[in-house]
Amino acid sequence: MYTLKSVLYDDRIEKWQIREERVHHHILIFITGGQAIYHSAGEVFELHQGDVLFIPAGTIRSCHNDAKGPHQKYSAHFTTAGEADKTVEALRQRGMFKWNIHNADYFRQRFSMLLLQWFDQTPGGLLICQGILLELIGRLIHDTQQQIRSAVKKDLIHKLQAYIVHNKSKPIQLSDLARHIDRSPNHVTRIFKEVLGQTPIDYIHQVKVSVACEMLKSSGMTIAEISDYLGYCEQSYFHRIFKKFTGVAPTAVQKGHPIAFVPLPGVSGAARR
Repeated sequence: MYTLKSVLYDDRIEKWQIREERVHHHILIFITGGQAIYHSAGEVFELHQGDVLFIPAGTIRSCHNDAKGPHQKYSAHFTTAGEADKTVEALRQRGMFKWNIHNADYFRQRFSMLLLQWFDQTPGGLLICQGILLELIGRLIHDTQQQIRSAVKKDLIHKLQAYIVHNKSKPIQLSDLARHIDRSPNHVTRIFKEVLGQTPIDYIHQVKVSVACEMLKSSGMTIAEISDYLGYCEQSYFHRIFKKFTGVAPTAVQKGHPIAFVPLPGVSGAARR
């Protein structure tokens, strides 16, 4: 159960400040103008327009206007009990934190409606307030979890990129990539498309062709030797793959033909080494 204690709007209050004290409710803050400074546990939170600040109950904090002048913000003060404690845990476990919310205009609109309903004494107003508060909290949880999932995907992709580059001279199967990060082949394919915009198989070929281009120019090896070194069982297949990604045959590159090779997407410096 979510219980609203108060909904406030601070509109450019001169010399606004709150001395260090413990908060007894959860507080959800949304900055709509100016800047505000919050302090907690030695950390400084500089809030700008579009920023959300979540303060868990029990936090000791102080706050004040920025030196540039007063600010504008909405704040909702609430408590949780029962199942609501579980849903808000995703926020509470982060401690006090700042977040630049996605679709800030909509968030502002909903907070504005929450304030209006809070001061509306008509029947049903409190239920509407609880519904809007749930939506605001839900959107913040969704926003933060989306970034966490995105970071996990990028970390997995970096591991796979490094694996592919390290094993460029071997035949690499989709199952090898899946085993390397302990995920299913379908999961590997999906995150490659989401993060890099191409399939893992195309990426593997692109890495190998990129290496082949350098070797054709400077290694002195034959095309057959390069094909074999990069794990291609048949030279004719290597020719087809090479031409697919460069638009020319390996022999043309060997003879000095310039190519406009598409750079590998998203390869970090660590993966290249």
